[in-house]
Amino acid sequence: MLPSSTKLTIFQRGIAQKCVVFCTYVITISVTAFILDWLDKKTFLNIIHEANKQGSISEQAVNAFTILINARDEKFFLDLIFIGTFCGIIGLLIIRQVAKLQWSRPVILPKVIEFKQAMQHIGIHTPEDRIDFVRKQGIPIFIASKPFLEMEQYSIPVRLYTFAYNSTLSDANIFSTYIGQQRLCLDAADYEYLLEKYGREALSAYTARIRDLEETITNLQGALSVQQTKMNDVMEQNQILLAEKAEYQNKKRTLSGREKSLESRENAKRPVRRVIYPLVNRLVAEAEPGTKYTRTKIQEEFLRELEAFPELKPAVQDALHTPQKAKSNTPFELAGWAMEEVRLALGEYSQTSPGRDKEH
Repeated sequence: MLPSSTKLTIFQRGIAQKCVVFCTYVITISVTAFILDWLDKKTFLNIIHEANKQGSISEQAVNAFTILINARDEKFFLDLIFIGTFCGIIGLLIIRQVAKLQWSRPVILPKVIEFKQAMQHIGIHTPEDRIDFVRKQGIPIFIASKPFLEMEQYSIPVRLYTFAYNSTLSDANIFSTYIGQQRLCLDAADYEYLLEKYGREALSAYTARIRDLEETITNLQGALSVQQTKMNDVMEQNQILLAEKAEYQNKKRTLSGREKSLESRENAKRPVRRVIYPLVNRLVAEAEPGTKYTRTKIQEEFLRELEAFPELKPAVQDALHTPQKAKSNTPFELAGWAMEEVRLALGEYSQTSPGRDKEH
């Protein structure tokens, strides 16, 4: 028994309300039994009168009772079940409504603790857990005459919530209402007893939980360290790849510039080749067996062939231009790549060793 239970008189413990609930229950059961008994007797008498009219009551007793028993139809039992269920439901509703009323006499307690804060200090935080705790432990709950401004109040009138720890008759809405109004409270002695008994368990649970969390944090830090090492390795590899990428991009840009330069040079050579190709075809066609064209002969034939393409002369001059040719005033001299292309195209007809040209 909690300490506050010894401070309350029988009326302050809500005896009047409990008596009303008990009387309601007894009256409901009595009325139900009376109605069922009356209905059973009335039905039985009706059956006897019916049997008497039929002359069956004067026959052998066994036959008469058999007739009486068989005369009851199924509707009779359905009526009994319906009436019993109806009265039971009505009685339960009345009992629950009466249980919500606060008829216990006020009592002035020296010190009371606001219910919600008390439960939090004990280690119970959710509304459902608070109600379950009150019901399981049979804790007397009081309703203060005015709201709490602080966790504790002294010498104030309170009423016992009679059915707070009754799982059937207590109402969670009453808990919510008075908790919201900050009027639900515990006797200070009960609070100290519960805090001593269950607060240590809550503290032990919190301590164990903290240890588990610290261990989890340590494991996570270890895992994070491993991941950080892997990330550093990945970042290092990424830097290497980025440097390699930059190198290839630079090579690509250089190669692209070279390709453009090469393409530009090739485009510049096209006018010269427009003269060289028909020149080579003509020289090959005119060549006799053993004919070898020297560089001088190729130069002469090129100038002669160029006369057939007067519109190409400016472009050919630009393609063959070198400072040396400009100085010697030989703008159409085949030297370098142009001469080598002609000699390569002539193949066996090109003079590769000193000697005299063979005329044809």
